[in-house]
Amino acid sequence: MAKNGYKIFDSDTHVGPLMNVLDPFMTEAEKKKIADGWSEYKSLNRKGDLTYNRGQRRYRRKLGTAKAEETPGGYMAGFTGVKKKREVSPMVDADASARIADMDFEGVDVNLTLPSGWWGTWTASDDVALEAGMYRAYHRWMEAYCGQYPDRLGGVVLACGRDVKSAVEEIKRWGKSRWAWGVLPYAPYGMPLDHPDFEPIWAAAEEHDMCIALHTFTVMPPYAPGGTDNWENLFLQRSASHPWCGMRNMASLIGSGVMDRYPKLRIGTLEAGHGWLPFWMARIDEHARTIRSEIPDLKMMPSEYVLSGRYFQSIEIPEGLKLTSAVMDLVGDDVLMYASDYPHGESHFPESVDLVMDWDMPKARKQKLFWDNAIKLYARCGLK
Repeated sequence: MAKNGYKIFDSDTHVGPLMNVLDPFMTEAEKKKIADGWSEYKSLNRKGDLTYNRGQRRYRRKLGTAKAEETPGGYMAGFTGVKKKREVSPMVDADASARIADMDFEGVDVNLTLPSGWWGTWTASDDVALEAGMYRAYHRWMEAYCGQYPDRLGGVVLACGRDVKSAVEEIKRWGKSRWAWGVLPYAPYGMPLDHPDFEPIWAAAEEHDMCIALHTFTVMPPYAPGGTDNWENLFLQRSASHPWCGMRNMASLIGSGVMDRYPKLRIGTLEAGHGWLPFWMARIDEHARTIRSEIPDLKMMPSEYVLSGRYFQSIEIPEGLKLTSAVMDLVGDDVLMYASDYPHGESHFPESVDLVMDWDMPKARKQKLFWDNAIKLYARCGLK
């Protein structure tokens, strides 16, 4: 498939996964643990689909008021999302063909899928074995789900920061599978991504040619950087915490020398905006010079890693043509990737592709934005 002569790779889309979909891929022990200890955290949507919300923040403060008020709908109760001309299929988790039908309708060739924000709830439990087990169940489901359309659907291996041995085993288990295109680290809150405990995960990812996906999650555990210090306000969380998470995560990996120690490792920052990238490059360069004692010796300046062909970043469509063009003028055409956040409320489905297609930019630049850069980051997809 191609739309207006372009192949479209959506570098940041999501599955739930819904528990009723995942159930066949869980062990009986995992099912029992959840049945015995998680009933108070159940969350049912209008269709009766089950998720869990242990650790979810349940307070909301309107700017200009003195304190947060409890909201039955949870922390995201004030979020209305983008009004869509056509609703996303309700079967995108249960039936991969429903996702493909939506992709065809919008004109998208490939989806990289990641779990949604609620999935981090397992990091709120003291039961690390359960967390690691739920990640294993997710991987078994991913194989079945993406395996139906191996040239169009891919996913990430979830790496448990509290059980690095299990995380490495999972990377090795799925490292040659068709669906596993990257590694998504789940660090417990307060554990920096540059922590030395993560080194075996970076090594295993590089060994299997899998990129590291740094995705912003701020509404549920493990509360990535910026996720809890936004004065209990959803407006500040969505506008400030999301990019701050991406900024801190990429700076910690680059600044700690991860890209030196693993010279083939690729890193992608997802769903954190992109307009901030040029100023952030200049800022971390400046402080790499002026605060040298707080980082290891690097082979290059931090900004040079961004421009090395091993760092990529997804766009957020509302940031628009002018800002996107300005970023590409400053950092080149080989970093930014098209993304829509389908099927979430922020997504402009089914108009996401058309909105970017209408941008007035050179064909070669748009080709890299829509396709070329994503297939470099997610090289294990095997697409050309």
